[in-house]
This record gives sequence, C-alpha cells and structure tokens, in this order.
Amino acid sequence: MLLLCGGTGLLGGAIATRLVARGVPCRALVRPQTDGSALERLGVPVVRGDLVDLPSLDDALEGVDTVVTTANAIGRVLAGATDVSIDTVDGQGNANLASAAVRAGVQRFVFVSMAGIGDEVARHAPLARAKLQSEHLLRASRLREVVVRPDKFQEVWLAPVSGIDPQRRRAIIYGRGRTPAAYVAVDDVAELCTALAEHPDPPRMVQFGGPEALTRLQVVEAFEQAFGTRFRRIHVPRTALALGSRALNHRKPALASLMGMELNADRHPPTWDADPLRALGVDPRPASAYIATLAADAAARR
Repeated sequence: MLLLCGGTGLLGGAIATRLVARGVPCRALVRPQTDGSALERLGVPVVRGDLVDLPSLDDALEGVDTVVTTANAIGRVLAGATDVSIDTVDGQGNANLASAAVRAGVQRFVFVSMAGIGDEVARHAPLARAKLQSEHLLRASRLREVVVRPDKFQEVWLAPVSGIDPQRRRAIIYGRGRTPAAYVAVDDVAELCTALAEHPDPPRMVQFGGPEALTRLQVVEAFEQAFGTRFRRIHVPRTALALGSRALNHRKPALASLMGMELNADRHPPTWDADPLRALGVDPRPASAYIATLAADAAARR
C-alpha cells in the first residue's frame, strides 16, 4: 500500500494517474477542506487528514509500505491562501509525516525536493531551507529515503506565474538571464517518481533536469519565435533579488523563496542532466517542445 501526499497538486495528480494505470494499491491524503473529487474519479481512495494533525497521519499510514510526497505550500500561498504556510507544510508538516511514517513502519519514503539546493540558497529562500531540513531529517531517520531533486518545472517556470506571459507579450528576466536551466516536464518527473516508488533498490537521491538547458534569455527568444511576436523584457537585477529575498524572508516567505531561488539559479549553472530519467525508461521532453506546444495551442484557440 502506498500513501500519496500532495495528490491534488500538479505533480501529485500526475503521479496518481500513473499509480492507477500501473495498478499500484494506493490511497491519497487530502486535507478536510480540499476537494479530492478528481482523485476519487481516478479511483484513488481519499483519506482525510493534514500534515499538521499528527493523529490523522497515524490513521492514514496504517498498513502503508511506501510514502510518496509532493506536498508543498508555495503555490497555494502565492495564489492567496492564508491557511497554509511554508513553515507549517514544508517545515513542520514534513517532519510530522516522517515521524508518523517511522512509527507506522513505512519502508520507503519518496520525497520531492529541488535540484541544486544547499546552504547558500537556503539562506535566501525559505522553501529551499525547509526542503533541505527535511532531507537532513529523512537521512537521519530509520526510513529508506529516496530524495527526488528535479530542476525547474516547465509548466511553472515557463508560465505567467513566473513571468513568461505570451498573452501580454511580456517576460521577466531574473538576474543576468545568461545561466542555463534544465527545465523538466512535470509528466517526466511523475514517471520517475512512480518508477522509484516501485524500484527494487532505488538510489537514495536522484538529481536531474530536462534534456535541454536554456538560459532565461534563450527561453524568451524561443517564445518570441514560436509566437511570432516580440516580448517586452523586464529585468530584475541580482542586487534586487538578493535584497528582496532578505527583506521578505519572514514577511512574505513564498515571494522571498522565488527571488532567492532565481538568484541562486542565475549564479549557478546545473551540474545535472536528463540521464537519470532515461535510465528509468523516461524519454524526456525538451523545453523548446513545450514552448512550441503552447504556441500551437494558442494559435488553435484564435
């Protein structure tokens, strides 16, 4: 039996679809106030509970061998939610889940973190700090941890929410915009997570990206070519990212995290590639293919 946490999110939903397709016995932990009907339509039993409510985790983990968690708060916070935070979900929530998993005798704990995190980015980005603390906690526990560290999601970092807006023909360039990122497809990450959940002897950490590394400036050029129009470019200097992430660290940790992670990404090129995906049978999608699909979809709607 597998327990999926974060199944109502973008990545978690993609993992749930694959678990059902493979016939993996699973259930999904969903907060009492969150709509779990999409999971139920897939055929995934929903158990109500919350990462901040320890007794609910004990009930959800009964009979569970494997935990897969993609749960995080940043998307909901940036969308305006006030009932969650990085501290409560990504910090204490993950600690509660790990503690409950130990008590329940869980054998494998698949934890979705992020590529390239370390002490430097943790100082600037509360989300990275919480992820790194969770990684350390899992390694020190009795759990067989499998830390999944993907690079930036194409569906998030090549989208209006992060400053690439084809409809408004506008693009935000963070820092100098000349450092590449190996943008990775959510579906490819979901395939990898599902494979690791079933692998007879998975690695303890997998760090990877997509098959194509593009700088932010190259991303904008690819959008301009695909959409056949020029974008207005708004530059946010590294100094502004550093000052903003420090100033907002406690007041607006989600926004501080975005600024801190972009600052780190603009300073440090990836040292990882798509080989871990290919090794598990995943044919990874390039970022340029995703951009071309967005442009084709936009043209079809006109």
